[in-house]
Amino acid sequence: MLAALFSALLLLAGPLVYRSMGGQGPVLEAALAYSNVAFGGVVSIWMLNLLGNLVRGTGNMTLPAMVIVGAVLGHVILSPILMQALGIAGAGWGLVISFGIGSLILFAHLRSSRSLVTLSFRGLRLKRELFGEFFRVGVPGMINVVITNLTVIVVTGVAGHLGRDTAIGYAMGARLEYIIIPLGFGIGTGILAMVGTNWGARQYARARTIAWTGGAVVAVACGAVGLFFALLPELWMSIFTTDKEVIRIGVSYLRLVGPTYALYGLGIGLYFACQGYGKVVPAVVANGIRLLLAAGGGFAAMFWMGAGAVGLFAAIALAFAAYAALTSIALFRIKAATPA
Repeated sequence: MLAALFSALLLLAGPLVYRSMGGQGPVLEAALAYSNVAFGGVVSIWMLNLLGNLVRGTGNMTLPAMVIVGAVLGHVILSPILMQALGIAGAGWGLVISFGIGSLILFAHLRSSRSLVTLSFRGLRLKRELFGEFFRVGVPGMINVVITNLTVIVVTGVAGHLGRDTAIGYAMGARLEYIIIPLGFGIGTGILAMVGTNWGARQYARARTIAWTGGAVVAVACGAVGLFFALLPELWMSIFTTDKEVIRIGVSYLRLVGPTYALYGLGIGLYFACQGYGKVVPAVVANGIRLLLAAGGGFAAMFWMGAGAVGLFAAIALAFAAYAALTSIALFRIKAATPA
């Protein structure tokens, strides 16, 4: 239901949103060509994550992680292939198809005898108390996801003030974030389960060790991706375009921001640790501050300091560092006297 609501909202309000971000002419047409496909099939993304959580709840961490990684790789492989035939809309189809296949795989598993809990639609009864539990945990997490995606949207709007090429160059470079986010989430869900289990069992020292170790693992994984494309940025940009100016701007973004993806990964890992502790609000606030620093700091660097696109990218890198620092502080402040 929420997926359908979100889909309808973006399909109807998409043109208004993209115009407010500076989109016009061919840029607006391209944005709508992509978003109409992506948001028309956005239920596939919601279902992949929902079904993945159901499988994790049975204790099976491996299958959801493999399916999500497979869906992301499928997205990377399919998108450029489909773009050759369908233009920018092909990237949307690459997203919807790969995540849709992943959803079907998880659905089939939950309906099979291999699953500890079998998904059934018989005897379904809605219970009010369950909705309260869902939203108590889910609303902060939902806000965090909105902030994560809104950051890219708002910063793209800020970049658009420097012209078409800057907006597109940043947007294409920043698509790398949509590779490391599922990577961080895949590892992070394991962190959440292990921290929550040990914290609830009053194994406080072990829970903290898992939290910091898990955060470090996510930092290394995301940092490796960022560093690789910081060293070989043309490899990433050439997937999407042959426009030399757009590539130049995207390369500048990846070289400056890519190495800080390790800090972003640390923040993601510690966010999931905070969820395991049942103290997620400070981590969500940290992500909100990241949005303000990236967008507000980037705007100030561009127009008050005259630093242009480099100033915007420096603000994004600084925002990642602040996110890692603030989530670390949030974790430090959690006391063993108030277990989740």
